[in-house]
Amino acid sequence: MKIFIVLAVVVLTACAGALEAVENPQGTIQIAYLPITHSLAVMKMNAMQLEDDPYSIELVRFTTWPDVVDALRTGRVDGASVLFEVALQAGNENDGLSLLALSHRDGNVIVVDNNIESYSDLIGRNIAIPHRLSPQNTLLQIVLEREGISLDEVQLIDISPAEMPFSMASGAISAYVVAEPFGTIAESAEVGRILETSNEIFPNSICCVLVFREDAITNEHMLSWFMERFHEAAARVELKDDAVIELFMEHSRLSRSVTEQALANTHFDCLRITEEEYLEVTALILEHGVLETVPVFHDFVHEFVIDRD
Repeated sequence: MKIFIVLAVVVLTACAGALEAVENPQGTIQIAYLPITHSLAVMKMNAMQLEDDPYSIELVRFTTWPDVVDALRTGRVDGASVLFEVALQAGNENDGLSLLALSHRDGNVIVVDNNIESYSDLIGRNIAIPHRLSPQNTLLQIVLEREGISLDEVQLIDISPAEMPFSMASGAISAYVVAEPFGTIAESAEVGRILETSNEIFPNSICCVLVFREDAITNEHMLSWFMERFHEAAARVELKDDAVIELFMEHSRLSRSVTEQALANTHFDCLRITEEEYLEVTALILEHGVLETVPVFHDFVHEFVIDRD
């Protein structure tokens, strides 16, 4: 089983890390992403391109969130599908980013090793999250509070998503909170099981969001075209038909059975964010101390999105 995990990690970490700055041809929109189910809408956008499109999409692949953020901040990409809390922090720091849409809904899982029967068994154990500023951290803290477990009673460890199944197989961690497909990978390799999904904990939860550098979206025609194409792609992904399954298999190199199960936990409808929802979710983030402050909705969410609510 460990051979399977090592192969999955090797495939999903291919093309990882720091990339050299690439000149952005005029009319090309560069988007950073991780090869997870949460990025399927931008993957589909890329696959839907036509020769006579006025603009082209270029995906830039990473496997760690810090590298995605660095690419955004240094201007190596125009936009990215990135963790909501990371995007909020960038907004706090006036990094010149605007939120355009949600990348997906739900799609996170809490995975435990095969010796864990309930959340109480995690007291004193190592639990991995992909980033301190992440929906996975917020989700974990919501669950721990529900279960009456103090954050001080567990040990949080930051591990990149692709490394989590292997870390569990090696015994380094007893649980992790992560985006699919890394929960399903653990179950397929029989090194762990999904204890709970995000839609069971917080239905229609927000995780990754689509953000752009403000200096990259000054062309209103480009922005309108991009958003129309994005929502069209998301609607097609929500069908989860053979074309979508094969698309994710192409990006992840995972089996069909793993892909189908991973997609079952992730949704791609209703990707516009309202002020009411923004306030509800950011209140939870602040309540659990994941961030100390968040940007004002109208300062961070692009006016293009607000005008269409």
